[in-house]
Amino acid sequence: MSMSQIFHARSIKASCQLFLCDWCGELIDIGDPYESYRWRDDRDIRAVRCHPECLAAMCRTAQQEGGWLDWQTGENERGKSWNEERT
Repeated sequence: MSMSQIFHARSIKASCQLFLCDWCGELIDIGDPYESYRWRDDRDIRAVRCHPECLAAMCRTAQQEGGWLDWQTGENERGKSWNEERT
């Protein structure tokens, strides 16, 4: 049986390089703040980086969905949960 873990969560005040937000797929520019954590499932380990508002949207979505989410990078709208109106 597989067990997921989230660890090494941190808030970064200013990015030193360009990243893509894992939630919305938009750029996290140099100098922009972002949230980061590592996710592990069995032998897979992955870093997740998000705009602060996207991590908040992800948390709202997890709460709405009962705690478990499965999404692909960029398939969500910036700062919006799955139940919020999309533009």
